[in-house]
Amino acid sequence: LRTFGQMANQFKTNYFNMQPTTVPFATVEKEFWRLVRSIDDEVTVEYGADLHSSIHGSGFPMYDSSSDSVTVPGAEAYAKSGWNLNNLPNLKGSVLRHIDVNISGMKVPWLYVGMCFSCFC
Repeated sequence: LRTFGQMANQFKTNYFNMQPTTVPFATVEKEFWRLVRSIDDEVTVEYGADLHSSIHGSGFPMYDSSSDSVTVPGAEAYAKSGWNLNNLPNLKGSVLRHIDVNISGMKVPWLYVGMCFSCFC
């Protein structure tokens, strides 16, 4: 993921000729829709789909009950939150609690990453 992020930042830097964090959202959106409408311009971008969160992480801190610790120090509230996608399938009232196996994409979140101009349908 780090390598992907570096590649994505380099693309954005080269495309807009400025640091990726300084490109205004409105500029990116305007250019995205210009490219969508254009029949002549072509841009190649990359994205990653269906990345298993147990391998790549989920973007949410996790609580490890065996060691009574959190993967990100100081993030206990987030690690135990019902909005944390790692916890969602196990919440009281969730129909997913009745599934006894970890099904990727249902009980174990998948991670999706994309660079500037990428989209997923």
